[in-house]
Amino acid sequence: MPKVIKIENFGDAEVMQIHEEQNAQVKAGEARIEHIAVGLNYLDIMQRQGHYPLSLPSGLGVAGCGVIREINWDSPELAVGDVVAYAGIPPGSYAEQRIVSADRLVKLPPDIEPTIAAAALQHGITAAFLIEGVFQVASGDFVLVHAAAGGVGSILCQWAKSIGATVIGTVGNPGKVAHAFEHGCDHVIVSTAENVAERVRAITAGRGVDVAYDSVGADTFEVSLKSLAFRGMLVSFGSASGEPPPLHIGKLAESGSVYLTRPRFVHYTQSRPDLLRYATAFFNKIRRGLKVPIGQSYNIDEVVRAHKDMEGRQTKGSSLMVF
Repeated sequence: MPKVIKIENFGDAEVMQIHEEQNAQVKAGEARIEHIAVGLNYLDIMQRQGHYPLSLPSGLGVAGCGVIREINWDSPELAVGDVVAYAGIPPGSYAEQRIVSADRLVKLPPDIEPTIAAAALQHGITAAFLIEGVFQVASGDFVLVHAAAGGVGSILCQWAKSIGATVIGTVGNPGKVAHAFEHGCDHVIVSTAENVAERVRAITAGRGVDVAYDSVGADTFEVSLKSLAFRGMLVSFGSASGEPPPLHIGKLAESGSVYLTRPRFVHYTQSRPDLLRYATAFFNKIRRGLKVPIGQSYNIDEVVRAHKDMEGRQTKGSSLMVF
């Protein structure tokens, strides 16, 4: 029987347990995927800890890639044997097999490696809608990216750089500086050792950045606000350090009539055309040289160590579970 990781309680990494489960029936509109690999994201940790409540018991993991072994969908787009990837769906990808809604599957072009899709489709689609949908980055813009050496950050920095923006990245320790420079950053700030807002003002000759992409949350929210140019935008799309504190709306005016948004993956990929459009944009960027760094991979028996590595900020680029 296929192995699957489940949690029965919220808590530390040890709450994840490996079970064996019989295959469920594939219902109308669904497909059974035999995984090649699945992506490991910080969202998985937040869900495991209970910050984003799940109905227990629950699986974990929202992104993966594999082969369709069974499908019950009245559409010519997909067939048994196709290699497909998915991202941003309900948790459950930490498994050798799973059943997913067929309309959330993206058929992989032959030139896109399955492991790349598993590790980074979630990150790549996120970068695509952050840059093309939430705030349209243009040549000449100043862009601040927190966690620049992370999965999303590594892609986001390269994407903004390819457009012609000046990219300022922050990293948590000096060991990640080289990685950030190699993946699109023009300037790198070690957030634990430097005053980020002061450095941003110095780099931009006092102007500030047009957009700050913040996936860290509580630890960086105030810094992001202080780093914005007049009428700049703070895009708060994650909370790795916890949720940002409540904000009085007048603070936006005091900071220079700035904008604040909290985008969610599901809202930007709700329709299948949007999902495929952003996935295709990501694939095209890979073809044009965008690097997708897979810094570490684990097997299903190493999932506890994988989560501890991510929580301890010991990872670079994307993380992967292979089967």
